[in-house]
Amino acid sequence: MTIQPATQTFQDRFLHACTTTDFADNPKAVGGYDVWNVECVRDGQHVELDGPFFTEDEARISADLLRGTFRGARAYSACCSAAWNPDPDYEQLIRDQARMSRSLLACRLGVVLATSAEEK
Repeated sequence: MTIQPATQTFQDRFLHACTTTDFADNPKAVGGYDVWNVECVRDGQHVELDGPFFTEDEARISADLLRGTFRGARAYSACCSAAWNPDPDYEQLIRDQARMSRSLLACRLGVVLATSAEEK
C-alpha cells in the first residue's frame, strides 16, 4: 500500500501565497525586488498576459489557469529597483497593480480575500 501525498488545490496554493504582502528582495541588485508576470511567446515576442504579482506562486497559478487559452503561458520574473530610477509614484503604482492582480486572481479562483486597512 502506497500513501500518496495530498495534492494542493489552486485555492490552497493561492491562500498560502497571499501571506506575502510585498515583493521578494533580490539579493543581486541594490534595493532590487522581483516582480512576477505571466507571459507567452507569440510570433517570437514575449507578450504579457497577466500580472504583476507579488509571488511566484501567484504567477504560476495564473499561468496554469491561462494555459487552456494561451498554450505557452509561463511565469517570468523581472528585477525592479527603486535605486536605479527613483520614482515613488511608480513604486506605489506597481504595488497597487499587484494587489489588483491578486484580487482578480481571487475572483477567478472563487476565493474571498480579507481586506486590510492598508489596501483601502
